[in-house]
Amino acid sequence: MACSITGDDSVVDVVLLRGRNGSRQSQYAPFDMSDEEAESPASMSSSSRASAAQQFQQHSRSHPFASSSSHVPFAPETLPTSDQSPLPRLDGIVAEESCDEDGTGARNCDVAEAGYLGQISEVQWLQSLRSRVQAVEAVFVGPADVSTSLSHPASPAFAASPISVPASPVPHVALTNYYLDDDGIKLADCGNPFELPPEHTAGLLFHCFSTTVHTSFPLLPPTLESQLRQYYDLVRHGQAIHCPEKWFALVNLVFAIGAKFSHLVQANWRADELDHVVYLSRAFQLLSMNDTIVVLSTPDLSTTQAAGLFAVYYMTLGHVNRAWVMVGIAMRSAFSLGLHIQDGNYSIPALKQQSMVRTWWSLHALESLLSSITGRPNIIPNEDITTPLPSAIPEIEVPGVTATADSRFLDADANLNLLTQQVISGLYTQRRSPPSWDYIQQTIVSLVGELDKWAVDYIPQFHQETWSLTHEQQREIFLLKLQYYRLKILTTRPSLRRIERCYEAGTDDYNSLDQSVADACIQAAQDVASLLTAELNLTALYEKGPWWSIVHNIMQSLAVLMNAISCSATFSDPSKNSVAAVHQLANWLRRMRETNSLAARAYQVVYSIVKTSDPSVWVDIADAFPDEMAMVVQQPASTLFDPKYLPWPGKEQSSDALFRYELDDFGNYHFHML
Repeated sequence: MACSITGDDSVVDVVLLRGRNGSRQSQYAPFDMSDEEAESPASMSSSSRASAAQQFQQHSRSHPFASSSSHVPFAPETLPTSDQSPLPRLDGIVAEESCDEDGTGARNCDVAEAGYLGQISEVQWLQSLRSRVQAVEAVFVGPADVSTSLSHPASPAFAASPISVPASPVPHVALTNYYLDDDGIKLADCGNPFELPPEHTAGLLFHCFSTTVHTSFPLLPPTLESQLRQYYDLVRHGQAIHCPEKWFALVNLVFAIGAKFSHLVQANWRADELDHVVYLSRAFQLLSMNDTIVVLSTPDLSTTQAAGLFAVYYMTLGHVNRAWVMVGIAMRSAFSLGLHIQDGNYSIPALKQQSMVRTWWSLHALESLLSSITGRPNIIPNEDITTPLPSAIPEIEVPGVTATADSRFLDADANLNLLTQQVISGLYTQRRSPPSWDYIQQTIVSLVGELDKWAVDYIPQFHQETWSLTHEQQREIFLLKLQYYRLKILTTRPSLRRIERCYEAGTDDYNSLDQSVADACIQAAQDVASLLTAELNLTALYEKGPWWSIVHNIMQSLAVLMNAISCSATFSDPSKNSVAAVHQLANWLRRMRETNSLAARAYQVVYSIVKTSDPSVWVDIADAFPDEMAMVVQQPASTLFDPKYLPWPGKEQSSDALFRYELDDFGNYHFHML
């Protein structure tokens, strides 16, 4: 496929070969890309590819291939065909059973490929709850297709046009999956990728990143901030500047993440709603993400850090599957650089050594977080990591750097993430021979003991007021406490789940240890609500907390508390505290959803569970979910954006609707963007 994009963003000329039957094909890319480059393995989900394939099958039963350098059609006997083709199949190649004509199978395919494994995810916990308490057949509130309407002004994620409810069955887990991977990634034709925003805007965006994300994930080179100041100084004085493309890519990724934060907190200086798309697109183009970072490039530290920042960006969007893929790429790159082992090469400059160590532990922290959300295995066992903790490398002060990550905080975070991997491996990883419940109980007790010891070692002020501490110290304690509660919930959740199953079966096949461990799980969820309630407003919570994963923290706690409330006969004692905590957490979601699409969908999921269940189950918390939503399934709104922004991948609109076709004398189709 030959593709050219003019500078005025108005015309996209693409030449495609006509297929064997003369049918037309349509495909588009936001930059000058070949067919192989048009889909980034880091940005495209399998579900998006399936959707695109269905669109193409509507136009033709054959799929001609066009390289960017030549036009070579398939031989007639090797033409790829649709599942309905009468042509014979090669041995072992069968139709995609899960992707059927009416689209229901496509949703099945989506869920299977982007699923949440095991019982570690709150998505699964909510599904277990929904299955137990549902009194009526709920309308399908699928993350990819539909949404409930809001009586207040709609959030960016939802629309206002009702459609009919599909009658076909859908995967149950889809009804409780609130993550936004199905939204796709949008890239912009950003023009000159080396263009940076005005200096004042750049400073504000960098500040948003450095004071929130960078202190938890110090992925940036230590000198980047001072280099950025130097860059603008040279620009002001009209001097020529040469910077590597990867330097510009890192800067744009920082700006993209900072821009997302500015919109969450509704900063009065924030720019256009999709400014983060422009910054991401520039980084994408500068890194040649379609092929270089994955296939052709020799791994280096900058590329590894950039892949980690892409994972952080996807986390801020609520795209946990894309984030998991990108952090996997970053981890593989880190392995090739030997970041996971202690390097005895003392010739490496101290500043670079510090950057390498912090990059490794940042990627490890990201992977631990995402693995504990998705239930997917970690890429490396703890015993194979010999990288020293951040505090083992002497900190070097860099002139002009305003925000740095405290090494003791990073040590605490690293050790907690190592413990997280033990929890995932010991309690949630499926084995060929499942362990006995007695063994699981012993593992839980041991892990809880290690977790409490960690808290004593790293949060001596755990039960003390923190008003006398600096803002940075208060923030670090807040983050560590929230992570402690999160891991406490994961560690003790199996006992709560056992009691839930006994409640469902009407048996009492659990003992006092199960009861006390389950109570500890509920208490940890209540503590999350208390910790968040101490914040004055939403902006303060975003500035102090892990804004890239705060909705996950809230939903994890809500899932635990609502499961406990639904088993009221078993957990009657802490019921009042659980009810109060649910009110607090639901209130946070309602406040967040105005600017946070992930929170809007999360609230919708919980609301749907409450409103489609036996009312007697939720008597005490019904008022936490006022009837402001009509249970009418509606088509999600296509996000409003400038025409120069092209969907990537395009689920919102058929690709055929974007172009008009012209057939030349050589049998080739030319099409132009409408």
